[in-house]
Amino acid sequence: MIRPKTHTERAIFDLWSDLRPEDAFGQGIDACAGRFTVLTSAAETRFLRRIDRLTRMAEDETQERILASWRMRLELREPCEAPTAVMDAFFAHAMKGALRPRHVASLANAGRRALHLAARRARAKVSPPGMRALVQLACDGLRVMLRSVGKTSQPGDAQQALANLRRSTDRYAARFDLPGFAPGANFAETFAVLRKNGSRLGRSKRYARALRDLWDYRETPSEVESAGLRMIRAELGSFQRVVEDLARDLGCHATGEAVENLLRSTRGLPPGRVLPFLRALRGRALPVAEKHLVRINPGYAMEILETPEYLVNTTPAGAAYSLDTFTDHPKDIFLVTTDSSAGRQTPAELLSLLVHEEYGHCVHGSNAGTGYAARPGVLDLLNGPSVCVSEGLAFQMESDFLPILGGIAAQSMTGDEERAFADFFDAVGGVETVAREYEFHTLLGRITRFLRVVGDARINSGKQDLVDFLEWAHRRTGLARATVYYAVFPAHQALGPGYATTYAIIGESIRRIQGEALRRGKSLPDFNAYATSIGWPPRSVFEKRLDAWARA
Repeated sequence: MIRPKTHTERAIFDLWSDLRPEDAFGQGIDACAGRFTVLTSAAETRFLRRIDRLTRMAEDETQERILASWRMRLELREPCEAPTAVMDAFFAHAMKGALRPRHVASLANAGRRALHLAARRARAKVSPPGMRALVQLACDGLRVMLRSVGKTSQPGDAQQALANLRRSTDRYAARFDLPGFAPGANFAETFAVLRKNGSRLGRSKRYARALRDLWDYRETPSEVESAGLRMIRAELGSFQRVVEDLARDLGCHATGEAVENLLRSTRGLPPGRVLPFLRALRGRALPVAEKHLVRINPGYAMEILETPEYLVNTTPAGAAYSLDTFTDHPKDIFLVTTDSSAGRQTPAELLSLLVHEEYGHCVHGSNAGTGYAARPGVLDLLNGPSVCVSEGLAFQMESDFLPILGGIAAQSMTGDEERAFADFFDAVGGVETVAREYEFHTLLGRITRFLRVVGDARINSGKQDLVDFLEWAHRRTGLARATVYYAVFPAHQALGPGYATTYAIIGESIRRIQGEALRRGKSLPDFNAYATSIGWPPRSVFEKRLDAWARA
């Protein structure tokens, strides 16, 4: 187990556990069970003073940037944050099997106070429609979570606290009402409401600073947008050639939207088959990944679960979570959304999801938590804003697996592991078919991540609202508006301005550094083993450490 090494490091770690006790509990700090910090004005002032004092004491770049991120998060005060944080607290306890009555009552009472304070602070402001939509999504998820918790065995005091919190959640949602917007509606209905009411987020004055302080970007908003546009221009041609090739075989229009829709309607798995398929696939894929993609520590433990109902609105495909990082037995959870709002997922799409979530996020959490191929510090493992570097790594893993899958399909990569992996796909059209479709989904994923960069910059800077951006993206790439919507908006904007950019910007940095490492004779499994073992320090620190290893 990795522990603080200096007085300042310990003080910053303690600040984190006081500021985000639900995260600390999820990562193995049992003393934080049942705790949720209510940020009254007095409490916020105390936290800001602690941050300022520790910033003056900071010993390195990691400490400085983490503290700057926490200060920015405190000052951001977006109305969607309060219900999301309350839901996260219950989620951490649910994942650890710790929904004990005293914890439930404590979290519910604190959550009710947090929503009351957030509503009172928002009284003097008129929240724009896009932000109100994010609040409605967060409140809906919290309601479903509370119903789920209420079904567990809870005594009267805990049930009463849950009932009080449900009423507070309803009042909070009413405070940010968006006429006609329903979190469970289909895309067409949602799009019509946003077109009628508008979809601006009101972040233009804070976006540049959020990029710098929340996510450690050196680029300005206009530079971020330009980078995203360059990425689209560089790869849209390759994507279109794959689209045209598949469209000829499928007999459909040569657009990404037409190919995607036809693949999902003809090859997509029904919801009941998704979880069994992924669990069986994982048994065949893991030996191949360890051989060709990434070395994994011997204590690695991961479980695939169905996405809980309360997370479906913001998790259209899947997600991953690291638990008990600060114990001797870290473990990781891979959630898959079986009945996706974006449509049924194909075998190739599910393989891509497995590569992203397991070998990107889950292996990252486990290799880092055990210090497998690197020596991360304790602050490199905090489940805080810097965890976004894992998105870039997981994004690049999808591309890394493409030539591996192609080699297996072409039988240029052979062995017992490869044959077992290839045989698995006989029941769903064969490994050659899956390899072709995986290429489509990988390139589609790259285009949608690049669109996230452009959308993040334009929507958060106020250059375009969400509706205008979806129309532009559809015209520019040929992708369905719904595909772009689920990639850009509900799943990422609730995490803060700038987060949606992380996949492509950080992923392309990793891609560049990886190329240097391979040119110098390093192997791909060794490179990814080191990258997943660094942890998730701030972006600039992560890239410097990875580049130094690549050039050594």
